[in-house]
Amino acid sequence: MSDHSSSGRPSTMAITVGLFLLALNLRPALGAVSPVLNDIQGSLNLSDSAVSLLTTLPVVCLGVFAAVSPALSRRLGTPVALVLGFVLLIAGILIRLETAAWAMFLGTALAGAGLAIGNVLMPAVIKSAFPDRVRLYTGIATAALSAGAALSAGIAVPLRDSVGGWSNSLALWALPAAVGLLVWLPLSKRSSRPAAAAAPTGDKGSLLGDAMAWQVTGYLALRALAYFTALGWLPTVLVDFGYSNSSAGAMLSLAMLISVPGALVAPVLVGRSGTAPIVTVIAVAGAASLLGLLFLPGAAVLWVALLGLTLGAGHAMALTFIGLRSENPQTAAQLSGMVQTIGYLVGGIAGPLLLGLLHGATDSWTVSLVLLAVFTLPELVFGLCSSRNRFVRARRTARRPAAAPAPTPGPALVD
Repeated sequence: MSDHSSSGRPSTMAITVGLFLLALNLRPALGAVSPVLNDIQGSLNLSDSAVSLLTTLPVVCLGVFAAVSPALSRRLGTPVALVLGFVLLIAGILIRLETAAWAMFLGTALAGAGLAIGNVLMPAVIKSAFPDRVRLYTGIATAALSAGAALSAGIAVPLRDSVGGWSNSLALWALPAAVGLLVWLPLSKRSSRPAAAAAPTGDKGSLLGDAMAWQVTGYLALRALAYFTALGWLPTVLVDFGYSNSSAGAMLSLAMLISVPGALVAPVLVGRSGTAPIVTVIAVAGAASLLGLLFLPGAAVLWVALLGLTLGAGHAMALTFIGLRSENPQTAAQLSGMVQTIGYLVGGIAGPLLLGLLHGATDSWTVSLVLLAVFTLPELVFGLCSSRNRFVRARRTARRPAAAPAPTPGPALVD
């Protein structure tokens, strides 16, 4: 099957494959580290503070580099910017083959930069290529993202044992990234154009003055808080509740695995019931899973499975809001940059840090889990506000440009 239609534009199949590979590669480079973190610490003689910095660095990179990704998209075109993201990701992964502390930190930072570009521009790709099927393709992409996270965490230890150590096992994740790069290279040659020529009508101002943009940002920030606190602290919570280390690790993998159908189904259901009922169910189920884990820890498998569903569904809804509340692909990239910069820096860092501080101060998980359950209330408010049927609007600082044309139907990547 040809990668391009008769008009010279990339085919729907080519972009679908590219989108799937993009999403699939957005977590393994980071998710494969956590299960072998003790090996890395011992091999590189890292202090506990250095390990904490290493685990925080990816989230910082996701937030910081998300801020510059929309500008890259405007200047280079979205497909070329994604190619750059893949190059940074592969370089970061391979640098970690050098078993030295500097290589581990530099490689993680480069990989985080590449992942940030992909994170931010994925909603823009969906909005550009599939403007009438944003919910469906967001679900597919988020499910692929969750599958990559679950797979990398689940096979990290067996992979380490079979390929001769943690550095080799981490380096193998450059292979699927290389496949993604090979798919996006021809897409970038056919569909990318400089921003000045290709998108003179895109929003030039800032979204910081738009209430809807902040509401979508608040929703993703609280979903990021839930995701990263679960990823960082769930095994420790379960061990403190009497489960073995292996059982706790298996249940974390279960949560990541079950997040896949949650991510796939939630955006599809939006087409039948709207976004408001879905975000309500996610908030209620999230609170129930946390309180159930606290008060009925003997049924942890049930609560962890429910938590996993909300993690996948909630992240999918946050990305769905980016597409639904953006009028065109350029605005989608701009909104995605704002949402993910603030969301990851606030939710991804503050959440795990706050939970750790509360546990240290109280020597109990009660306050921490109750507080996480309480956070589902503002999450629900942000979700309901984001469910209003309107587009975000940039506050322009220059002369108002001409009205933007309607999005091009079909799989044309318009930059």
